[in-house]
Amino acid sequence: MIRKALASAILVSLLSACGSDKHTVIDNTPVVDQPSEPHPELELPAGRLAINSPDSNQVSIYDLTSNQVIDTFSVTNTVSSLYASPNGRYAVAIQRNDNLVEFIDGGIYLEEHGDHHDLHEDVPSANSFELLDVKPTHYVPVGEQALVFFDGDKDASADAGFTIISDESITESRIVAEHHYETYQHGTGQIRDGFVLATIRDVNSETSLPETIGLFEVHNDHFHQEQTFEHACPDLHGSFQTEDYIAFACSDGVVKVKQEGELFTSSKIANPEELPAGVRIGKFIGSKENNTIIGLSRGGVFAVDLTTDEISPFQWQAEGITSYLAYGVSGDEESIVVLDEAGYINVYNQESQWQSVARFAAITELDAEKSAKLIANKANNHVYLAYGNTVYQIDIEQQTVAEITTFEDGIGNLTWLGAFEEEEHEHDH
Repeated sequence: MIRKALASAILVSLLSACGSDKHTVIDNTPVVDQPSEPHPELELPAGRLAINSPDSNQVSIYDLTSNQVIDTFSVTNTVSSLYASPNGRYAVAIQRNDNLVEFIDGGIYLEEHGDHHDLHEDVPSANSFELLDVKPTHYVPVGEQALVFFDGDKDASADAGFTIISDESITESRIVAEHHYETYQHGTGQIRDGFVLATIRDVNSETSLPETIGLFEVHNDHFHQEQTFEHACPDLHGSFQTEDYIAFACSDGVVKVKQEGELFTSSKIANPEELPAGVRIGKFIGSKENNTIIGLSRGGVFAVDLTTDEISPFQWQAEGITSYLAYGVSGDEESIVVLDEAGYINVYNQESQWQSVARFAAITELDAEKSAKLIANKANNHVYLAYGNTVYQIDIEQQTVAEITTFEDGIGNLTWLGAFEEEEHEHDH
C-alpha cells in the first residue's frame, strides 16, 4: 500500500508540472544548477566459483564471501568445460559430446544506470537459454563478447560454425550473430571491432585443422566473408590478440594480422631453429597491452614478439625446473602465473617484458595423480588453484597461499563468476 500511495503521489506531481493550453503553471523562482551528488565507489564482492566434479553434470556455486556452497545445478549432460561469460555473470557450461551449451546465472553483476552502475548480489539461478550445435569446443572471450566455435562432425556430415554471445544477449535469450561453414573443422576465431578473424578449412583437406584465415564482417545477426588472408597457416591451432595484432599459431610459425581502421594485412613469422621438428606452438597466453605473447608447445615455451617478428625460447623456469603443472593469467592481465613441477607459484609481469617477479611455495606434497588448474578473480586479482580435491586462494602480491575449500568428488572444471570494472584502453586501429 505504501508503494501504491507513493506512486500516486509521484504521478500527481508529474501531471501538475505538465503545461498545456488549459493549464499553465508560471514559476518565477530562479533556476540554480545543483551539483550532482557523486556516486560512491562500488565495493565489489569477492564473487563466486562455479565448480563441477569430473564426468559430472552437477555444477556447484561456491560463494567466496560466505565460504560455502550456496546452490547446485544439474545441467543436461556431462560438462566438458566451464567458462565465465564476458562480464562474469553467467557460468557457460559446455557439453561438447552432446552438442549443447547451457548457462547458469551466478547472481552477481553490474547494471548500468546513466553515469553509474548498480551492484546486484542475487541468488544463483538456472537459465533457459541454450546453444544447440555440433561439438562446441573453443570459447574465446574478447571485451564484452565471446565467440563459441562449433567444430561440426565429419562422420555426422555436420558443418562447423561460430556464434557470438554477450551477457546482455544471454539475459535476453538471444545470440548476437552467427556464421555457418560448409565443412567441419577444429577451428577458432577472434572478435575485432565488428569483425571476426576466423579459421577456414579446405573441404578437400585430410585433416580437421584449418589452414587459412578469413575476415568476416558482422551484418545484423550473421556475417559476410570479406577477405581471405594471403599467408597460409597449416594445421592452425591457437589464437590471441593484443591491442595492435591478432596472432594465429601454425605448424610452421605464426601468422600475425595488423589492423588499421578497416584494413587488415597479414604477415608470417617462421618457427625458430630452437623449436624441434614436428613440434609447434599450439596455444598463446599474454596481455592485450603487450605485443610479446607467450607460446606454449610440447617442445618448450616461447616468447613471440609481434613487433619485431621474432620467436625465441622463453626462460621461465627456475634452476632445476623442467615442466609446469598449470598456468593462468591474472584478472588484470598484468601477470602470467605458473605452477611448476616443484609446487611453486611463479609470477611474470608484462610491464617488465614477462620477467620473473616472484616465486613462492604453494603445494608441499605433490601427487602425480592429481590435476591442477589456475583461474583468476577479476574483482580483487586473486588467483585460485584447484589441485586434486582442494581449492587454494593465492594472493600474488602478498605471495600467500590459503586453502579455502575441498570437494569430496574432486574438481573437473571451475571458473570465477562476479562483477568487475574493466579498465579503459585507447584503441588506435
